[in-house]
This record gives sequence, C-alpha cells and structure tokens, in this order.
Amino acid sequence: MNKICYGCGAKLQFTDKDKKGYIPEKKYEDSSYCMRCFRMIHYGENKEIETPKDIHEIINKINKDNKFVIFLVDFLNINSSIIDVYRSIKRDKLLIVNKCELIPNHVYKDKLKEYLKDTYSINGDIILKGGTKSHGINRVLKYLVDNRITEAYILGISNSGKSTVINDLIDALESKQKKITVNSKANTTLDFIRVKLNNNLTLIDSPGFIMDDNIVNDTTGKKISAYAYQMKDGQTVSLLDGKFYIKFEDKTNICFYTNLNANKPITKYYQAAPNLVNSYTFDDNTDIVLKGIGFISVKTGTKITTNIDSKYLEIRNSMFGGKNE
Repeated sequence: MNKICYGCGAKLQFTDKDKKGYIPEKKYEDSSYCMRCFRMIHYGENKEIETPKDIHEIINKINKDNKFVIFLVDFLNINSSIIDVYRSIKRDKLLIVNKCELIPNHVYKDKLKEYLKDTYSINGDIILKGGTKSHGINRVLKYLVDNRITEAYILGISNSGKSTVINDLIDALESKQKKITVNSKANTTLDFIRVKLNNNLTLIDSPGFIMDDNIVNDTTGKKISAYAYQMKDGQTVSLLDGKFYIKFEDKTNICFYTNLNANKPITKYYQAAPNLVNSYTFDDNTDIVLKGIGFISVKTGTKITTNIDSKYLEIRNSMFGGKNE
C-alpha cells in the first residue's frame, strides 16, 4: 500500500534519498512524514526538491473537478496577474486576502473589499484574514458552513499561507487531524493533500505556484512591514541593493508595504541613477505595485522614472488612501 507524506503530499519511498518522499525503510511503516518534512517541522530546514507544479496544470485539474475552490493571496501580492489566475478558475470560489494584520486601522474593511471588487472586477465573495486564527479564521469557517461546503480545494501562490489556513481550521474545529507542514521557504507542498478536518469538511491543499512576472519569488513568508519615507523633489530610491531605482520628480510622502528581509528595504539617493527609461505620471493616492515584493503607497501625485521593466510594475488607485479611508 502506498503511503503519502502528510506534510507535503509526496508518495513516501525509501529507495532514493535525493528524491521527494524519502524516508528510511525502517521508519516507513510508522511515520506519516518524509524526512524533508520531518526536518522542517523539528529543525526548520527546507531542502527544495523541485519547482512548484505549472499553474495551468493545477487549474486544469481543479476545473475538471466539481468542487468549491478557496483562492488565497496575501495583500502584498494582489495585482492584475494574480487576479487573472483567480478568474481562470471556473468553479464556485472564495477569495481570501491573507496576512491583513498591517492594514491600517483607519481603513474600512468593507470599503477595502469594495475597492478590490471594483479595481479588479471581482464578482465573488471576499474574506480578509489576519496572520492568526483570531483574525478571520472563524469567518472562513462560518462561510463554509453557511454555504454547505463539504469539500474544497485551497489554492494560491507558493507560500501564500495555504497550509497555515488549514492548520488554523484544524485548531478552530478542535480536530485531531495531523497538521500540514508550514515553512517560510517556497514550495513546501509538493502535491495535492486531502485533509479531512471532520465528517463535514475536507480540504485539498494544492501545490504552490510561482508567477513569471514577479520581480522575485523568494521573499514570501517573511514578516510583513510598513516603512514610511518623505521624498524630496528629484530624490531617488533604490531597492534590492541597487538593482532597481525609482526617481520621484516631486515632493511626496510614501509608505512601502513589503516582506523584503532588510533593515532598510529602500535606500534614498540624490545622485543620478542608471537607465531610468520608463516613466509614469499619476494623481494623489496611488500605489506603485512591485510584483513579488509589495507596493509603495504614494500620497501626493507626481511623476516617476524607473529602470523596472513594465511587466514587473503596476500602477493603481491607492488600496489604503482616498475614498477607502
């Protein structure tokens, strides 16, 4: 009988220690986790074995199966590309915006959901969830119960918090089910994992996927922070140790919401920066979305020039400013 690792979904095997699902033969009968997941759980290690499954492969499988879908995205990674993936799901679905603990207190949550629906033409239901089970998991559970959902896929970009949501539901239901492996590195779940929470609810954890138009794909899972800066006329900021530059032509206040792991995710300059070939002009209360990194909320309208390729960047009305306050 084949056994599946409860942490990552890989088929357990004891013949090749360099392939997914490996466990020593003497532990095969008694263990529910492969060595990779065991070491993640107990030692915080993560050996990446393969890239996440192709998103089209995942979506095709889900669309062929008549089950409800929970689509998870953290609020840093909301952009037109990820919402296009969400819209490609043809089944009934719920959008959960995760990691919302940094949404400012002055922002009305209902207005924020209206903003997301208007900005990205979202027709379905949206739930905002914070970083712990006390910040939204009970709303998720109530939604599933009220809509009589007994089985659902849970899907999202790699390390968007899918396994954490499942574990939060395990806690909320006081289930005796074993928990899914959670790790701050990308690609923890390697295959689909069926998780029977109780007799009324089963979730199917899906492999994470990556986006081709993200600037980087290795920042997810780190603590989300907000950094405020006062920009002067003509001042330039650099990101990722000088790899990218943005020059602000006018004085303005900005706030950078990001999970970049750095003491100073932005460095300010006055000297000229190289290759600022793309320019954008926008009004007050605008977001500069840096896909895979976060977004910069700009208070006062200005013109920017940057060396960031347009496929990595998106300009939108502010998520947190203007009419959403």
